[in-house]
Amino acid sequence: MELAVLFFNSFIIGFSGALMPGPLLAVGIAETPRHGWQTGPVISVGHAIAEIAIVVLLALGVATLTNNPVITRVIGIVGGAALLLMGVTMAYDVIRRRVSYDANHSSDRSRHKLAGKGITATLSNPYWFIWWATIGLALLVKAKHFGIIGPVTFYFGHILSDFIWYTIVSILIWKGRKLMMGTGLRVLILSCAVFLLYLGGSFIYDGLTGAL
Repeated sequence: MELAVLFFNSFIIGFSGALMPGPLLAVGIAETPRHGWQTGPVISVGHAIAEIAIVVLLALGVATLTNNPVITRVIGIVGGAALLLMGVTMAYDVIRRRVSYDANHSSDRSRHKLAGKGITATLSNPYWFIWWATIGLALLVKAKHFGIIGPVTFYFGHILSDFIWYTIVSILIWKGRKLMMGTGLRVLILSCAVFLLYLGGSFIYDGLTGAL
C-alpha cells in the first residue's frame, strides 16, 4: 500500500511539472504536425532516457555537483545555447518551407531523431537539473526507504505522467491539424521556435548572472 502511495505521489508531482510550459512541450507541439500523434510518446522516450540517467547519477551521490554555482552557471549557458540553436533551426525550416506535414513519410530514422530531440530538450533545461538536485533528490531519499524497489517505483510513477501528458497534447494537435493546415501550422511552429529562443536567452542570462 505504501508503494502505491509513493507511485501516486510521484505521478502527481511529475504531472504538475509536465503541465508547465518548457522546451520539451515546445518541441512536442512543433514536431507533431510532421510526425503525427506518436510524437508525444517518442519525445517522452528521450525524456525518460535522460531521467533514468540522472536518477542513477543521484543514486551514485553526484548531486553535490549541481550545488556548485560554477557548474549550474555552465549548465545554464550551454543549455541556453542548445535551445537557441534548436529555435533558430526550427524557425529557419518554417521560413524556408522545409517542413513536411505528412506523417506517413516519417521513418524510423526520423523517430530516432525525434527521441534525440526529447533528450536534447530535457538536458538543455538547467531548471530540470536543479529540480532533480533538490526536489527530486529529496523524493529519492524517501523512496530509498523501500529498498531498490522504491526508486524504481518513484521513477515509473514520475515518467508515466510525462508519457500521458505529452501523448494527450500530440493527439489533440494531430486531430486538429486539418483545421490549422498551412499558414496556421507554420505560425504555431514559428511561435514554438520563438518560445525556445526566449527560453534559451533567459537560461543564458540566468547562467551569466548566477540567478540559477
